[in-house]
Amino acid sequence: MKNSTYIIDASSLIEMKDKYPEETFPGVWKKMEELYKQGRLLAPFEVREELLDDELKIWVKNKKKMFISPDDKQIKLVKEILLNYPFLAKSEKLGGPNADPWLIALAVKLKDENQDDLFCRNKYIIVTEESKAKKTRIPAVAKNYGIDSISLKELFKNEGWKF
Repeated sequence: MKNSTYIIDASSLIEMKDKYPEETFPGVWKKMEELYKQGRLLAPFEVREELLDDELKIWVKNKKKMFISPDDKQIKLVKEILLNYPFLAKSEKLGGPNADPWLIALAVKLKDENQDDLFCRNKYIIVTEESKAKKTRIPAVAKNYGIDSISLKELFKNEGWKF
């Protein structure tokens, strides 16, 4: 849907790199670049921290507007999310970055800020490769906040892309 803004997880960026390498699927990367330039591809800053030092980190390096730094509203939402869904803190216990609650918080914040849009011209959708069937994953928790989650392939379908 051309009125969707996508909040992308590291898992989907890694999926793009692994299954659709730029040298083989340049169209995928071009379309994702277009989404970014339209302001329709976003991620919490924590997603950037989850990426390894490889070609993907190079691709996101100059996309500073894509990565949203946390603000007070997001921090409050993350605290609420972790209070209600403590299993989302799994990676933080291991000392690594954990963008999961931040993805949801960013999507909820953007949705709340734009709920006065009478015609619902913009929809905020999380893009993740996590299973929708598991209740302890991003899609299940996001759904409880009224946020849809899709996979990278579903994003392609939403946008009507054919490769």
